[in-house]
Amino acid sequence: QSPEVVAAENGVVEKSQCGWNGGYGCVIIIDHGDGMKTLYSHMRKLFVTIGEQVVRGSSIGQMGNTGNVHGPTGIHLHFEVIINGVKRNPIAFF
Repeated sequence: QSPEVVAAENGVVEKSQCGWNGGYGCVIIIDHGDGMKTLYSHMRKLFVTIGEQVVRGSSIGQMGNTGNVHGPTGIHLHFEVIINGVKRNPIAFF
């Protein structure tokens, strides 16, 4: 079984969709307010729906290898922190 993915912070689910999604595959975007969003992609299963409130640490899905995944990466999570539309290094925020 694939490892679970948890929300990085409290927020509202803005996107929860499987498909190509620009290579992201199954993707979730959570809006945390104040211009901050997090993106979780290449997931196998999504456990949340658009508009749902989530809390930090709550299970939102399972890791996978959907979308544009090449080579031996296998099951993994692509994670992004987006501040006012700009992707930032997540290490500075969590």
